[in-house]
Amino acid sequence: MNLFLLTQPDAFYIPKLLDQFIEEKPESTDVVGAAVLPGEIAVENVPDYLRLMGVRGTVLNGLDFVRHKALDVLDQAVRLDDVYSVRGALRAHDIPEHTPENVNDPAFPDFLREQNVDLVVSIACPQIVREELLECPPEGVINIHGALLPKYRGKLPSFWVLANGEEKTGVTVHYMNEDLDDGPIIVQKEVPIRPSDTLHSLVLRSKVQYGASALADAVQQIEDGTVEMTDNPEDEATYFSFPTPDAIARFRDRGRRIR
Repeated sequence: MNLFLLTQPDAFYIPKLLDQFIEEKPESTDVVGAAVLPGEIAVENVPDYLRLMGVRGTVLNGLDFVRHKALDVLDQAVRLDDVYSVRGALRAHDIPEHTPENVNDPAFPDFLREQNVDLVVSIACPQIVREELLECPPEGVINIHGALLPKYRGKLPSFWVLANGEEKTGVTVHYMNEDLDDGPIIVQKEVPIRPSDTLHSLVLRSKVQYGASALADAVQQIEDGTVEMTDNPEDEATYFSFPTPDAIARFRDRGRRIR
């Protein structure tokens, strides 16, 4: 079965998730390409991160990002033992990178057909996937979300579960439709929330440690034809956007930190 990935640039989480997923996926499954689309790493998003992390946190996060960029450049020269960018993860596994402006352009599904793509996998795809693309691959389009759907649909679910004092969260792999984090559930794994968890540690544990294996499990089920779908009911859904000042204050009042 041929897979194609939809994702975005990142230094901290997606590279590790990609690397681990590719190691754990079925041997009979080939990742034939990946579209790396402009996403959350953008100058216009800096004010949001300042509100969320404060000046000190934003500066420290920025310095860590620069460190990852430098290590990624070094990795291109002498292969290191870790991955420091999405492109680095793709390089490590010899996966061709593509940069379409819009995955909903009619030319993109045509390209996927030319590549004999059976299944499209969204890992933080920053664009809404429309009907023509959803119907293009024979096995559909699946997505991994960092929460136990139908709860905590939307942005930064790991922040919101910490801000709301939840005792557990999880990851969900589901079929996509045109609605936000909607579509039948294929695999779901619970992740306990620890008293010491920061936003960073929780995302790493849920999306990487649990998420990669959940995604590999879902791909295996699809390939084997053994998927037993679970409902993702709209009437039980909760939705969250970028954290408000009140939510950030609640997050901090609970003793939670970004890192």
